[in-house]
Amino acid sequence: MSHEDRQFVEAFARGILLFEVLSKHRKPMSNGDLARHTSLPPSTVSRLTYTAMKLGYLRHADTGRAYELTPKSLNLGYSVLSGMALINRATPVLKAMAEKTSQTVALCVRDGLHVTFVHVVAGTDLLAVRFAVGGRMPIATSAAGHAILAALPEKDRRNLANRVRAELKQHEGNIDVFNAQLQQCIQEGVASARDSWRRGIGGIAMGISAEGKPAAITIPFSTGSISDAQVQEVLLPVLRQGVSDLLRDL
Repeated sequence: MSHEDRQFVEAFARGILLFEVLSKHRKPMSNGDLARHTSLPPSTVSRLTYTAMKLGYLRHADTGRAYELTPKSLNLGYSVLSGMALINRATPVLKAMAEKTSQTVALCVRDGLHVTFVHVVAGTDLLAVRFAVGGRMPIATSAAGHAILAALPEKDRRNLANRVRAELKQHEGNIDVFNAQLQQCIQEGVASARDSWRRGIGGIAMGISAEGKPAAITIPFSTGSISDAQVQEVLLPVLRQGVSDLLRDL
């Protein structure tokens, strides 16, 4: 992590990287684990975890040798979430959708080349896909990502889509599939993905715009238990109605 910018604070960047890794893995990690995943020197990681513990953002897990985030770390993102009036308005809509389908329903916003779940209502179906607030998926391979792209003004959509294609090319992803799914979403207003992000998981999504910022409502599902016919006959009508209800409220 080397920067020539004299305004860049390297120590702060390393601390943020540590939090990002712990948040992403969602499980206790030792200093050795953190050093491997951040490529930071073990001595640096040790000082960072010690400092974060002293400040109350980390604690020892039950094993005693690994670290986990404390509830205090939620304070770092709470102001962002609390400032999103869209969450409050979307909550009853998402709950109603989850009740009708028994599947998980989520509200997503863009986060760089990813989408992040800012509100999730878990489905009651035993095979419903489980996501948590703060979870992320790539725009390139997720229905929510395609829906958010389609909701952007044309110029912004074109610029972001080019960035997504560049990332796919770098990681040998399937650009043709991405192009086809995005175009279908633009034409039909609904994004659909099946086993493209992770085998066994699919999803449908529709984009919305709240105060000029794109977001998406998505229903992820297990591709092993939800057929294409069920998507079309059960999930899609609920998604369309939910988005219509939310837009009317907005």
